[in-house]
Amino acid sequence: MRRDRNRNLFGVALLGLLFAGAGLALSGAGHDRADLTFTNGTEPQSLDPAVVSGVPEGRILRGLFEGLTTPDPRTLEPRPGMAESWEVSEDGRTYTFHIRKGMSWSDGSPFTSADFLWSWKRFLKPETAAKYAQLLWYVENGKAYFEGRLKDFRKVGIKAPDPYTFVVRLERPAAFFLALTSFYPLFPVHRASVEAHPRSWHRPGRLVCNGPFVLAERRIRDRIRLLRNERYWDREHVRLESIDILPVEDSGTALNLYMTGMVDWITDVPNHVVRDLMSRPDFNPVLYFGTYFYRINLKNKDPVKRRFLGDRRVRLALSLAMDRAEICERVTRSGQKPAFGIVPPGVPGYEPARLPGPDPARARALMREALSELGMDSPPTLTILYNTSEAHKDIAEVLQSQWRKVLGLNVRLENQEWGTYLDSQKTLSYDLCRAAWIGDYLDPNTFLDLWMAGSGNNNTGYEDPAFDALVEKANATLDRKRRMALLHEAEAKVLHDLPILPIYTYATRYMVRPWVKGFHPNALNLHPLKDLWIDEELRRRMRAR
Repeated sequence: MRRDRNRNLFGVALLGLLFAGAGLALSGAGHDRADLTFTNGTEPQSLDPAVVSGVPEGRILRGLFEGLTTPDPRTLEPRPGMAESWEVSEDGRTYTFHIRKGMSWSDGSPFTSADFLWSWKRFLKPETAAKYAQLLWYVENGKAYFEGRLKDFRKVGIKAPDPYTFVVRLERPAAFFLALTSFYPLFPVHRASVEAHPRSWHRPGRLVCNGPFVLAERRIRDRIRLLRNERYWDREHVRLESIDILPVEDSGTALNLYMTGMVDWITDVPNHVVRDLMSRPDFNPVLYFGTYFYRINLKNKDPVKRRFLGDRRVRLALSLAMDRAEICERVTRSGQKPAFGIVPPGVPGYEPARLPGPDPARARALMREALSELGMDSPPTLTILYNTSEAHKDIAEVLQSQWRKVLGLNVRLENQEWGTYLDSQKTLSYDLCRAAWIGDYLDPNTFLDLWMAGSGNNNTGYEDPAFDALVEKANATLDRKRRMALLHEAEAKVLHDLPILPIYTYATRYMVRPWVKGFHPNALNLHPLKDLWIDEELRRRMRAR
């Protein structure tokens, strides 16, 4: 039964292999097979941990670099990384990390606390254009330095008093700060390389790293190859000698590569085969800490669209006209749940805020009222921007139909490849834009500080001092119950203002071979490459069947 199903799935995907996937698959001819091969969704925008913000980039960067701590692959709790231990002061504001002695970069140069000091300073400099710069605004004087109000970095709460001690002083307690030290934007980079080759230090042959793997090769639209870093402090724990990472945007092509045995792990599957896959042991969707949503451009360059989308009644009408359940049942079909808030469920002690459910009659009434007061006879034509993906296109088409039917809204669709799409978001060159956020740590703040003024990942034009004050007050509160109540109030505020339209809560859609060990389901769908290994005997037995 299962073998017949596999053959059917192979038939479904075959055309994708012959056309979309053949070029990629054949371009790798001549390569020795890596120990582990997986598809990564897209070509990474950069391998500089300070400037990126995507999940595909994160998977690679966690293999090349390591922070003060590293996440446990099961529990995600911070465990020792470049810091072998740490202490936290009683007031929760001072973290003292003890850097391992005798460590080196991949080129053999010594690694010390000064590497973290220089890297975090670089991260905070405005010219770096770090999308996650707000992560270090929790540090004493970090925001003032980033904004240029403070010129002397010595007054920022980041110190390296000796080669093996790194001290961080926060403006106020941040319950999640230790989790940030495992997150890739705060990884150290090699100063000499960055200064010698500021535009190309992260290319093969020049990238010097401190993580479990080194960059051996990068061929655009083909693959990234990583090799085990023999100078990594915990190299005895790393059991993979080589990894190939393929930038496959089309999920049908990825499935084909998986079904034909060319890859061991894929991160997504096509919507139309989900139901057929549900009975397979290597496909087991579970909810995780992520939300799929649309951004709304509140600073549209078109003055008519800016007035239209700037009216809260219009934005609420868009939300009320959406049938999110239809998207989950007809399009995604992998256990996703309709989202009426930005923070997914799952944080102990936190009650997410919610938008009202679908109400077509109220949506039409709000739209009529808004158009009348705006002096518009009809809504302007809007465009939904999305990056290349069958699923994103399908969702956009459903919303296009729903908004036309309920609101009489004319919506066009625009597809862009990953890098261009990210640039369009950053420059606010869109009307409505498909987006998603996967929690960086298990706390509501990771979904809420996005919408603070100046956040590098805001990309909506939304600014509200009252919202910012709620988030800051929450994160200065030591009492957990009170803190969660304040974060709930902040979420309710951003949902009232609606710079975004939540659509669904994520479910995993990966497939992974049974012989890939160390791969554990977790709330962030995070699978550090360092902890993965291949059961060669099991692979031989299963391939011989």
